[in-house]
Amino acid sequence: MFCDNFKKYRKRVGMTQEEVARMLMVTPQAVSKWETGSGTPDISLLVPIAELFGISTDELLGYANTEQLSVLDEQYHSSKETRKELYDKYIDLLKTNPTNENILSRLLSLTAERLVAEKEFDATEKDALVSAAEGFAVRLQTGKTCSVTTETCGKLADVYTYAGNYKQAKETIEQLPGSRYTKNRMLGNLALREGRSEDGIAFYRESVYDTVSFLLWDIERIAQCYSTALREDFAGVRAKMDEIYAVEYDLIHAIGAEGSPLLQSHLCNASIRLAQKAVRDNEYEKAFGYLDEFMQGASELQGSVSEQSTPCSPVLPTKPHAVQPISKESVRYRLSWNTFNPIRNDERFAKYLSKIDSWE
Repeated sequence: MFCDNFKKYRKRVGMTQEEVARMLMVTPQAVSKWETGSGTPDISLLVPIAELFGISTDELLGYANTEQLSVLDEQYHSSKETRKELYDKYIDLLKTNPTNENILSRLLSLTAERLVAEKEFDATEKDALVSAAEGFAVRLQTGKTCSVTTETCGKLADVYTYAGNYKQAKETIEQLPGSRYTKNRMLGNLALREGRSEDGIAFYRESVYDTVSFLLWDIERIAQCYSTALREDFAGVRAKMDEIYAVEYDLIHAIGAEGSPLLQSHLCNASIRLAQKAVRDNEYEKAFGYLDEFMQGASELQGSVSEQSTPCSPVLPTKPHAVQPISKESVRYRLSWNTFNPIRNDERFAKYLSKIDSWE
């Protein structure tokens, strides 16, 4: 009990009730009530009290059975018991550990899992589970960091989703303090569950755009890092760079670059590099295939471009992905690389140069 713990730790540090009251800026009568169990401190005082006694809030609130929680966590991951049995055990543990983040978080997850696995809930039981989950979320979010709040909102949104309350789930997701990527993924999951496939594609695609800008640049930076070692192992490093650009090329094609200047720009970079490799391997037809793709992308990227014009997410504001246009000079320079000498006299190559001249 809190009253017993409070009295025990107060005496351990050798403080009187009056001294504690003065340090916490409350009345001695309030402190007396805490020790007799006729009153409890405001939740905002739990951390100051714990710091005053040199203990954790878990210790102050009676959280001493680490072994019991560890056993439950092991059972949670191994699924040795039903979700309901584990839920009830965590509820019992919560009674003596009302602010423990691990317990509250497990209960939120278990609520969502029960709503999925147990189909026999009537409306009253379902409402009671959802209401309890909302209480767990409130306790978890009080004074917590952004990352904790984001995780909590996400789990609560799952509870709403599996309870069939899609409107509340959507509102919860939109209030997330986390990244657009997280929101779009969760909204995509919700749309998929509701059967709104087209919206789901839009949300997932937007989350890909938010992530891929960093991913693709990092892939190319890895290739550039390898290029600094050319003098040491020219053949080995070049092979590694070819492998990296092939990964980038396949990734973009898997996503689909249509309507995305950002992805089109990266596709141009990968295509021209793979065209070089094809020429070195004497696979000239394959090289022209890559060059056709490069020229098509470069043509579309003339002038100032941005992804602001076509919002993907039907709810969230579009995040612009600024893309530097590929200049005619840059395209000519890439086609002038010595690697392309074996195919330079082909009429198809001459058409590339002629096409550049027609660009505005």
